[in-house]
Amino acid sequence: MVTFHRLDDTHTRLMIQIDWEPEGLVEKAGAVVGVDDHRVKADAKRFKAFIEGRGSATGAWRGDVSAG
Repeated sequence: MVTFHRLDDTHTRLMIQIDWEPEGLVEKAGAVVGVDDHRVKADAKRFKAFIEGRGSATGAWRGDVSAG
């Protein structure tokens, strides 16, 4: 689940929640040392850089999607 929380006119907090079970030796070892957590954080930083690099809003739809 990914949620965006408006903090003020120029700041938004992005919350990411992932529920998964590692399968196999490689995934389990990666989870133990935090590779999965690091990957999610790195992807979020790349997303932030992408959004901030646009310089302006896209004009796309804005609204809420209800959890139904």
